[in-house]
Amino acid sequence: MIPHSWQRTKIVCTLGPATDSPGVIEQLIEYGMDVARVNASHGDHADHARRIERVRNAAHALGQPVAILIDLPGPKFRIGDLPDDFRKLTEGAIVRLTAEGGIAEEGGGAEEYNTLLPVRDPELLQALRAGESVFLADGSIELRVRTTTAACVQCEVIIGGTVRSGSGINVPESILSELVPTDDDRRHLAFAVAQEIEWVGVSFVQSAGDLARVRACLPSGPGPGAQPLLMAKIEKRQALADLDAIVEASDGVMVARGDLGVETDLAEIPVVQKRIIAAANAHGRPVVTATQMLESMVEREHPTRAEATDVANAVLDGTDAVMLSAETAIGQFPIAAVRFLARVLTATEKGYSLRMAHDRMRATDMPSSPDQPGNALSFAACQLAARLSARAIIVPAHTMAAALAIARFRPQAPLIVVASSMRLYRSLALVRGVSPLLSAAVFGTGTRTGTGPQACLVQAGEWLVSQGLAELGDQVVLVSASSSACERADTLRTIRLSLDGSTG
Repeated sequence: MIPHSWQRTKIVCTLGPATDSPGVIEQLIEYGMDVARVNASHGDHADHARRIERVRNAAHALGQPVAILIDLPGPKFRIGDLPDDFRKLTEGAIVRLTAEGGIAEEGGGAEEYNTLLPVRDPELLQALRAGESVFLADGSIELRVRTTTAACVQCEVIIGGTVRSGSGINVPESILSELVPTDDDRRHLAFAVAQEIEWVGVSFVQSAGDLARVRACLPSGPGPGAQPLLMAKIEKRQALADLDAIVEASDGVMVARGDLGVETDLAEIPVVQKRIIAAANAHGRPVVTATQMLESMVEREHPTRAEATDVANAVLDGTDAVMLSAETAIGQFPIAAVRFLARVLTATEKGYSLRMAHDRMRATDMPSSPDQPGNALSFAACQLAARLSARAIIVPAHTMAAALAIARFRPQAPLIVVASSMRLYRSLALVRGVSPLLSAAVFGTGTRTGTGPQACLVQAGEWLVSQGLAELGDQVVLVSASSSACERADTLRTIRLSLDGSTG
């Protein structure tokens, strides 16, 4: 049996002040972090570059593939910088929203000063109307607009809480909107390209056209996979109306439950989550479930039972990865949060992975069109692995498509992808059930030592044995290509091999 320490579902951790202490990033990787997330809405490029370098160095030292995901801010309104970086708002209190920089001009005593909340986008002040609800910090705080002027909006606190610098502002009734990408997004995109980031999260996507405009901002690369992959963050009600087109136009999807829970009815979020994950699974796109997975661990060392259940349900829904936000970025217990998350994932997969794999193989519709034989062959490879109780499926790959063609069927056996580039090696760290290995020459013809499918088999076999996932003589399934054009699914062939090198 495959040891339960091998984890199929991936873990995304947000970087921040809490991960800056010496040794924290190394421990995050050791305990299960597969993707390090950088939220471009907070901090500056110097901070981000420093953290990215630390992740790269730690991952290299530990021999682990870790992808970097940068979230673009998108057209979102935010609170400006606050004294002490936070402010507590009490139910029934009156606060005033004003343009950032206007606090100093207001003057007044300390009590009056503490009623002011700076807003980074002055145009929001012009758009708000009396009676509208304003939500802060992923909807945890609610304000009601009482009066408005050109320079200030007076609000009553309906639901109190702590608001932090850079917290998001949602006004579901407002029609004020801006196209994706914003000018700020373009600046962060240039930084992401310069840093050779694997994934870029596109915030507030409302249509497939938003993703097309973001792609148009990326420079042409020298070859496949040179550009960062785009992850569509589903957090607007309008996106649900165009969900299939958005998923198809993306490289990956995020269920961004924070803003989604404000922009839509909170009671609908569980069903909406299942719908988004199902759409991503159907299109063969990796999907991340995010926001408040272990929210209580921002301040407490132990999570709630409801949070543990929430994480498990995301796995059962079919998510590729689960994400920690404030828990690791600013929380008091980032290492404990990752360790507990890994425990829940392992326990859930141990109890249900066999059933899930069987149900997926039985329920997935087989593509019948002749231009999609690769999906049919990938399905057959998963079936063969299941019938043989193979220890692994091994795939030499040049592109994400070659790996995702098999990963979409959620095989029970580990999917070992021998990647032909460092970018692909890291990018695959996000995909459920995939263990990436790096190879300098994946699709050699055998004329050079150490190339070709047989070399990939040997490399993957050594890794499986070293991880305790297989023994010499165990059977595996090798999916190889007859040419370097791995995206040509009609050239794929599935053969059965054993780790001692014999064929069957």
